Amino acid sequence: MQVGFRNLSGRPLERCVALLAAEHYAAGLRLLIRAASEERVQALDAALWTVEPASFLPHGTSATGQAERQPIYLTHGDEVSNDPTGLVVVDDALPDSAIGRYKVIDYVFERSDEAAREAARLRWRMFKEIGVEPVYWQADHSGWQRAG
Repeated sequence: MQVGFRNLSGRPLERCVALLAAEHYAAGLRLLIRAASEERVQALDAALWTVEPASFLPHGTSATGQAERQPIYLTHGDEVSNDPTGLVVVDDALPDSAIGRYKVIDYVFERSDEAAREAARLRWRMFKEIGVEPVYWQADHSGWQRAG
């Protein structure tokens, strides 16, 4: 399993998550994007439609239904209906059951937000304690760059 800690570095969350989703989709992963609220899910849903107008990322939410048919599914709940192989977590919405289910987990946070930074540190230590080596990434103008 791979765990990436993705620091937004002041970049817009919705754009960065959409670019990350496109990267994982292109790699053949079925993706679950999990947020802490319905409002965040709606914002991410809109971003997947608009961030790259020339591309199309097939996705859905509980509002659109047919989760099992969606290669990218956005939720703020506990459902895991699209048989995902990858997980993108925003707002520290990491479910307890996430650890062994996925090939790839990306934990997205804003380092300049003290609470988000502290939550990420706790998650980083949690993964190290269970024997999973996390990798740190920073957003930049072209996407994600591995750091540290």
